[in-house]
Amino acid sequence: MTEEIAGIVRGLPELKSVTAVRELAERWMAAGEADRVTELGVALGQAYGGRAKGGWQYPSVQHQLLRMLARTPGAGYADRAARLVAADDGGELPRLAASLLASSRRPADLATLFRSGAGGSEELPACLVQELVVRGVDLAALPSAAEWVSAPYRARHPLAWLPLTRFRFELDPPLPRHVLGWSGHSLPGDASRASLPGSAVASVPAWTESTTAASGAAIGAAVRNWTEDSNGDVEARAFEFAEPLALAALPAALPAVGLDCTEGHGRAAVTESSPAAVWEALFNAASHGGAYSSSEYGAYGRLAAWRSLAGMVGAGEGASAAVVAELVEAHRWFGFSTGPGWFNRIAWDLGVLALSPDGRRLAVLAATDTD
Repeated sequence: MTEEIAGIVRGLPELKSVTAVRELAERWMAAGEADRVTELGVALGQAYGGRAKGGWQYPSVQHQLLRMLARTPGAGYADRAARLVAADDGGELPRLAASLLASSRRPADLATLFRSGAGGSEELPACLVQELVVRGVDLAALPSAAEWVSAPYRARHPLAWLPLTRFRFELDPPLPRHVLGWSGHSLPGDASRASLPGSAVASVPAWTESTTAASGAAIGAAVRNWTEDSNGDVEARAFEFAEPLALAALPAALPAVGLDCTEGHGRAAVTESSPAAVWEALFNAASHGGAYSSSEYGAYGRLAAWRSLAGMVGAGEGASAAVVAELVEAHRWFGFSTGPGWFNRIAWDLGVLALSPDGRRLAVLAATDTD
C-alpha cells in the first residue's frame, strides 16, 4: 500500500466532505490507473468494512469506487470490482456490485467471476446468478455460472432456494438505472387491475385471525426494510373464514376483520389483480426499498418477493419454490386502498390481498412509507 493510500484510509473518518477523495479516484481512472483505485477500495474495505467506525464517509467513497470499476468497459475491470467487494463481503456491497455488473456487461464478460476463488467472495456470484436470472439470462449459456451453482454446498445459501429461471408470473421486472454517481429506479407501483365492485348486502362470514409471528414475517418480507430502515408501517396478517368469502364482500371484509389500515373506513376500494402484477409490486418494493431504506437490489429483492408470496398463500416453511408457484397461481389476487388515514399517499403505498381457492383464507399485506 502506498503512503498516499494509507493516508487516505487513516483520515477518512475525520473528513467533513469526501469530494476530494472521489475526485482523486476519478483522475486515477482517467489516467488509466485503475489498479490504484482498486488498491484504495481494498484498503478501505479491510479497514472499515462492516464496521461503524467508517461512518458515512466509507460507503460514500466505496460505492463510488465500485461504480467506477464495475461500469468501466474493457477486460479486467469486473475482476477488479470483485477484489474490492471481497475486502468487505458482509454488507450490501456484493448486492450492489452484482446489480451494477449485470446491468452494464454482457453475461459472457462475467464468466471469470464464477471461477473457484475468483475475487475471494461467495456472496458476489450468488447475487450475480440471480441478477442474471431476473434479466432473463439463460444460465445454460454461461457454463461457468451453471457449474458454480451446481456445487452441493452452495445449496445452503439463502438465494439457492430461488428458481434458476424466471417463472411465468415473473415478467420483465422494474430494474434500477445505474450511472456513475447514483442509481435511479421507479417508485413502487400498485397491484391493481380491474375494479371490484362491492355489494351492500354481501355478508362477511365469521372469522378468526391465523397470523403467527412466522407467517406475519413471511407475508411482510418484501417490505421489511420499509420499517427497519425507514419510516414505514406494515400490516401483514391472515384470516380464516367459517364460510367462503364472496368476492362482493371483500371491500367490507377488510374493516370487518379489524385491519389498522382500514380503521375509520366502512369499506375498502378493492381491485382485481394477477400473480404477475402482485409479484412486480412486491419485487419493486423490496428491490428498491422505501423512502430511506437501502435497496435489496435484484437478487435479494427477488427472494423477498417470493417469501411474501409464500407467506400470503400459506406455504409451509419447507415448501419449494415450485410448490409456492403452484399455490400462487391457484389463489385469487387483489389490490386495495383506503381513504386518507393510515396510508401516507406520497409514493410508497402497497395493498395486496390473496384469497385461497376455497375462499376461506384471506392474506393481507399493507405497507406505507414516507420521507
